Amino acid sequence: MIGFSSALPQAWVVKCQKCGCTINCRAIDPQTEHSHPEQADPAPKDHLIVTCSCCWSAFRYQPSDIFKGSPSPSNACPERRKVESLRNDGGEKKPNTAVLVAASFIAAVRLNREEIRPSPSVTAKIADSIRLAEMIQERLQRR
Repeated sequence: MIGFSSALPQAWVVKCQKCGCTINCRAIDPQTEHSHPEQADPAPKDHLIVTCSCCWSAFRYQPSDIFKGSPSPSNACPERRKVESLRNDGGEKKPNTAVLVAASFIAAVRLNREEIRPSPSVTAKIADSIRLAEMIQERLQRR
């Protein structure tokens, strides 16, 4: 649930009773909806048991709870906040764009005028560049 994008297509969704995230309970084919609206799937008419992909709680939802919308995390979701705090505390490593960019520049300078082919020399220079970029970032964070 954490990686949801606002570009997700609409579906039949419900609000999770535990964390408040909007979760998918039945997909919709957007092409059919657009080209043949008369063939569009109607809203579910029976109770549905839906498991939240964020907090993994399963609840039984009434047909009146189901609406058309895009799945998305809730800003108040405690599970989302817990995962974000883990990522920020180093519990789950998230890609570090600053280190990637810095390591790329360092490697480009070190590999200047060298033929770029898989070799122990190139691999070592790339590894050294990454380590140097990480050392720079660690030093800046201590300031």
